[in-house]
This record gives sequence, C-alpha cells and structure tokens, in this order.
Amino acid sequence: MWSVGPTAPSGWTAAWVEEEAVLPESWDLVLLGEIGDPRVVRVRSGGSEQRFAWDAQDRSIPAHVPAVIAETLRMPGAVESFRSALEEHLLGETTTEEEDFILAQVAGALSGAVGGLLQLENDTYREILLDRGDASRRRRLAEEFAHDDEGWVLTELGADWFSVHSPDIPELGPDPFDLDCTSGKDRPVLSLWRGSGSGAVLQDREDLMELIQWNTGWVEQIDDSAERAAAGDALDAAFGPVAGQRRLRELCSAQTVDGDPIARLLELLNIPRTALLVLDDDPSAPEPTVIEAPVGLLGA
Repeated sequence: MWSVGPTAPSGWTAAWVEEEAVLPESWDLVLLGEIGDPRVVRVRSGGSEQRFAWDAQDRSIPAHVPAVIAETLRMPGAVESFRSALEEHLLGETTTEEEDFILAQVAGALSGAVGGLLQLENDTYREILLDRGDASRRRRLAEEFAHDDEGWVLTELGADWFSVHSPDIPELGPDPFDLDCTSGKDRPVLSLWRGSGSGAVLQDREDLMELIQWNTGWVEQIDDSAERAAAGDALDAAFGPVAGQRRLRELCSAQTVDGDPIARLLELLNIPRTALLVLDDDPSAPEPTVIEAPVGLLGA
C-alpha cells in the first residue's frame, strides 16, 4: 500500500510505502525505517545505497547519518537539524504500535527543519471545535475557559452552536475532554481545520469516530470512497437529521472538491456559517464571549 504526496518546489516528493518495490531503482531517495524497525535510515544517490542502523539501547545515532541525508537532499546547512530530529524520536525503546507514529514525527521534523522539503503530514494552520449547548452550558464553559490557563475561548455562533479555539495557538484545537470534563456526559463534537487542505473530525471522549480530508494533494493507492461516504451517515446520526443526506455522503466520499468543502459541510449540517468566519479568522467573525471578573473589595 502506498500514499504519494505532492512534489515540493525543490523537486522532492514524499511517499508512505509498505513495499519498497513500488519505488523506481533509479530514484535518489531517503528511506526512513524498515518493517519492524524504525531505527534504520537508507540513503540512495547516484545508483549506490548506504544503510545505517542502530539499537534501541544506543545512546546516539551513527554520527555521519545526518550529513549523508543532508548531502543526498542537497541541503548541507540542515545537518544539525536532521541530527536533532533523529535523536529526539529514534533513541530508546518503542513498541510496534508506536513505530508508524514515530516515523511520522521524524519525517515531520526533517521536513520542518528546512524550507526545501514539503511537509510529510498535513499541516494544520487553524483548528476550531464545534458543539451545541443551551445558554447555561455555554455560559458555564465560557466561565471555565476564562479562569483556566489553557487559552481557550468560546464564541457564540447562533442556533445554540458555539466554537472553541485558541487565539494564541490557532493551529492547536481542543478535544472533547476540554468540554464538560467533569460532567460525565459524552457527546460527539466536530472539529474543523485548515492547512495543507481542509478537514473535519467527528469524535467523542472515547474515540476518533470519523476523519475526513479534502484537497490535501495526496494520492492513495486504495479507493476508500465507500468508507469515506459512511462518514456522512455518522455525521447525520450525530447532528442530523440532514435533509441532503445523499449530497452529504457524496461530499464526504470526495478527496478533491471544487470550492470550499467546509462551507458545503456546514450548509448540509445546518451549522451557522459564522463558524466559517471564526475558522478563517475573518474580521467580521463574532467576538469571543467575554466573562467579566466579579467586582469585590480588596482588604489591606
């Protein structure tokens, strides 16, 4: 199975592959990890290949690996950045379940260290969480956010909908545990994000229920349109009934969408369009709810 991303201006292309045979032998490449072992780096350039491996108990990676990677990628100034990325994520014990995640972290760190590589994961530039609640719940949440140090703010969207986001760290959105964490209630919430593409996440405190992404530039080997379409049913169950169920399924099944897929999603789910203004930090977006501190007497 493979996934191939867009080609960066530098000419390099990112790909996730399970079988190396799908890659042409003539390509120059940097391979991170092998099946069952993330602590392997292989570098191929000019038809010759070098393989570097180390053990989980090693206290450092082979000293010349970052330089070889930087030379192959023709980025000599990135040696120390590459060294830091490898040492941060590929030293110490890891479980099999952690390997894909760790390699994703390394890939992201390598690509984020320099400007000539595209991001190997979808960048998120802005993210907000949407939920519904009556006036008393919205007020209580706004008061909680005003008195904690997480930096979340609540914005009224209309029709009992509200959004939660961080003005200081807009790329980091809250999760369901940031809402009603002590109430015992568990309700689905919807997160929206913009970045290298757009997306929506339906989740509760137990699980990430559905992930939908559009226009990311990545091409997948497997056609998962049927599975993606089923996300429309989950959204309908969580926030419906939806009048345009067929259109919702078609939207969820598509990987590329002309126009703004999030705007279409909000319309189909009958979520106020003000959510789009908050997500995009539009100047006309409503201001977050402000909770005034109680006035009291100060003693000497």
